Amino acid sequence: MTGNLSLKRFRLDLVDRITILYILLTALLLVTGTGIYENVATHYMVRAGMLLFILLMASIAKRYPGKLTNTLHYLYPLIFISYFFKETDYLNNLFMDDLDPVIISFEKSFFGFMPSEAFSGCCPQVWFSELMHLGYFSFYLLMLFFIVYYAIKLPSLAAKRIFVFYQSFYLFYLIFIFFPSAGPQYFLPGSETVVPGGYFFTDIMNKILFYGDGSTGAFPSSHVGMTWLMMYFLFRDSRKMFFLWLIPAILLTFSTVYIKAHYAVDVIAGIIIVPGLIVLGKSVYGYFRVYNDHAKKYSSA
Repeated sequence: MTGNLSLKRFRLDLVDRITILYILLTALLLVTGTGIYENVATHYMVRAGMLLFILLMASIAKRYPGKLTNTLHYLYPLIFISYFFKETDYLNNLFMDDLDPVIISFEKSFFGFMPSEAFSGCCPQVWFSELMHLGYFSFYLLMLFFIVYYAIKLPSLAAKRIFVFYQSFYLFYLIFIFFPSAGPQYFLPGSETVVPGGYFFTDIMNKILFYGDGSTGAFPSSHVGMTWLMMYFLFRDSRKMFFLWLIPAILLTFSTVYIKAHYAVDVIAGIIIVPGLIVLGKSVYGYFRVYNDHAKKYSSA
């Protein structure tokens, strides 16, 4: 009885639960890698802090329901995602080495050359480089817009859409951990990693990549995959917003190869995986909803 009463103080929604599940799964990886990973205690402490923060957010959402608290409740995992991405560089290579040689070989066989090498070389204009970096930067704006838009404008769809959004991110990160690849900017020879300079957004992206990126997460491209997953939902739910973001989404898709964050085959794989992520996300969401409804009936009985 006491346990049930204490749980009622919180409102752990499905986004909370899938986030907690990812935290626990990667904690198991840390246990598996004991003696291999360095400074493991820091990662355990970060996870403990995340769990406490999730309970705090759930408590606030339970006590002060409304659009503002709901939106904040949906937004907080974005902070975690930036940490989780960089951490995949720490967690990967536990089971295998980077797969970049395999990806490069496939890219050369498929295209007859390497677009990730040639694209920036054939379009070195400053304005084009700036456009590509702006396209890459738009990914962060699209994510923020996607969550806020659904939370405020389409609240009836928000829980399902945002759940699929976060679950898909976590699945990408698990792929990066178990099937690691660094990407052209880290794996190619130094002379091949140079990207033409631009202006404002080039500098911004260089700083973001310097502090928030790592030699991880190339295949498949989560930037491209998540972009077109969001675009699919916008197409289904708001054609106006879909067409508003269509050009940035297209620019972003090409920019990942231009700035050498991804091989061209990473982009193709990122697009191909989207339907599977959507189907899986909807299935898991439905399962959680049924389980949650049964739990509520049991606790109220």
